[in-house]
Amino acid sequence: MFPYTRKALTVAMLMTLTACASLNTTKNDAEKATYYESSFDDKNRAPASFGPPATVRDGNTVIDPLHMQTQADYYFAMGEAHSLDGNPGKAVESFKMVLVYDQSSTTVNMRLAAEYLKLGLLNEAVEQAEAAVAKDGKNVDAHLLLGGLYSSMKLYPKAMSQYYIVAKLDPQNTEAPLYIGALYSEQKQYDKAVKYFQSLISNPTYATPYLAHYYIGRVRMEQPEAKYQTAAEESLKKALKIKPDFTDAVLSLGSLYTRQKQEPKAISLYRNYQKENAPHPRISEVLAQIYIEDGDYARAYEQLEILEADSDEPLNIKMKMALILIEQKQYGEATAKLEDILREAPESDKVRFYLAAVYEETRQNEKAIREFKKIPPTSTYYGEAVVHAAYLLKGQGRVDEGLAIAEAGLKNRDDQPQVYAMYASLLDEKNDLKKASEILKKGLEKFPKNAQLRFYYGTITDRIGDKQAVVDQMKKVLEIDPDHVQGMNYLAFTWAEMNINLPDAEKLARKALSLEPQDGYILDTLGWILYKQSKYTEAIKFLEAAHKQQSSVSIIAEHLGDVYLKKSMVDKAKKMYHKAVELETDATKLKELKNKITSIEKQELNSPRMPASEKPIAEHTEVKAP
Repeated sequence: MFPYTRKALTVAMLMTLTACASLNTTKNDAEKATYYESSFDDKNRAPASFGPPATVRDGNTVIDPLHMQTQADYYFAMGEAHSLDGNPGKAVESFKMVLVYDQSSTTVNMRLAAEYLKLGLLNEAVEQAEAAVAKDGKNVDAHLLLGGLYSSMKLYPKAMSQYYIVAKLDPQNTEAPLYIGALYSEQKQYDKAVKYFQSLISNPTYATPYLAHYYIGRVRMEQPEAKYQTAAEESLKKALKIKPDFTDAVLSLGSLYTRQKQEPKAISLYRNYQKENAPHPRISEVLAQIYIEDGDYARAYEQLEILEADSDEPLNIKMKMALILIEQKQYGEATAKLEDILREAPESDKVRFYLAAVYEETRQNEKAIREFKKIPPTSTYYGEAVVHAAYLLKGQGRVDEGLAIAEAGLKNRDDQPQVYAMYASLLDEKNDLKKASEILKKGLEKFPKNAQLRFYYGTITDRIGDKQAVVDQMKKVLEIDPDHVQGMNYLAFTWAEMNINLPDAEKLARKALSLEPQDGYILDTLGWILYKQSKYTEAIKFLEAAHKQQSSVSIIAEHLGDVYLKKSMVDKAKKMYHKAVELETDATKLKELKNKITSIEKQELNSPRMPASEKPIAEHTEVKAP
């Protein structure tokens, strides 16, 4: 929770650094020498001149102290070198050798504790720190280290005892109160924690009182009561008054404002900091996220530019910038940014997918197809890439190429439901409804609860001509997703075409319309159901609204013509039929529409001209919509 200072920083580093290491001997190490047990073999005997020099002291032979010190220094230097090289395993071995020659060294025990901690051997680290304290009970650093290790193991009473010893050994020590306060805070004893932090403020030797104010602010932030929240704000402001460029205090105060639903104050605080100091990447990161959530993409982009220049992960920042450009429809800049990222990270399928999507949006279809096809089957974007590539090929009339991509997509990944749907749509394009139905059946065997796949299967069965199967499938769609608007509309329209369950069909259509009030097809369905129930006046309102929303759909124009005719609005009916003829491409339907126009014209020839409102209702043949 609290950043440590000076010596404490070293302790904190030791408490947090962990790593895995292997102490296996390499082949080269093994080949350097072979050990022989001297009781069985004397091959390791060295000439006496090679042995360490000995002296005689009090009648006893002892090894020369200078030699012992030299060996200890050598292994200590080796341990230091291995530690700097990031090899804690070998460092441990070297420091152990130091203790062979100098068992009294407290420093070596502390270094061993540090290396063991890097290896994740916490118990061994504690053992060495305890040995250091046992050797030199007045060593402040050793007590601080042991206290930090106990703290990391959540042995709070033991940690406290070490810090109390430090406070007793060195009453002016400013680290012990800091750690004691942190431990009390960790145990949610907030008032005791604040007491120790305040003692730092009153200590004239404490060089960084702004940190104590910051710690008090952080502790009080943990207490939800209004008085403590106010105290937190005051303490953080005091920290910033002493040190205006203290980033941690700015972030904490901004976080406090955000939690209090005072986001404008937080934004103002962050912006003022960036204006009055060198822009800080951590502040930029927070500001960028706030602006993105607020939809203020221009300002978010400014902060991301700061981050891009000073970030350990510039590609991630660039990707966010590209997404903002896409959101703002600045496709040219987005393309350049994505292409730049892809040059640096060609293996990124996410970047490639978004680049392809931008190419598609800007109608650079060949480039889009090329990039979509490069997405590997292992990618989470693979299914969508197959669908987009096949769709673009279909739009260019290259249906066979699209089919090949979709077929390969299913072979590579049969766990992508959207690929089944795309494959079936391409088969539908070639009028191979039987095979399309088979593909969708396979998809439903694998994804029986996929509402959209089942909906599409229902529409294919409709094309085949099995109305009851359509009803069954659409009912299943609504069981899976009760708010599936397309399913509601299709079932309601199918019932209307079958001229059954019209009240239920009307309920379904009205529910669908409540979810999508501007959908021209749903408006048409409801209008047609009302027409079927002879509710012509109400039907006109919905069918006119449908035609307004979808003025280029032949069947909607025809339905509106039918209801006009029922209300004796002959001129309007004929106009709608002519409109439907202009829009229709199916030969059979064209013939039916022309027959309706011919029927009206014959009646006009056989009847005297009179106002439309007084004309008798003309009989005509109702034609079901496809």
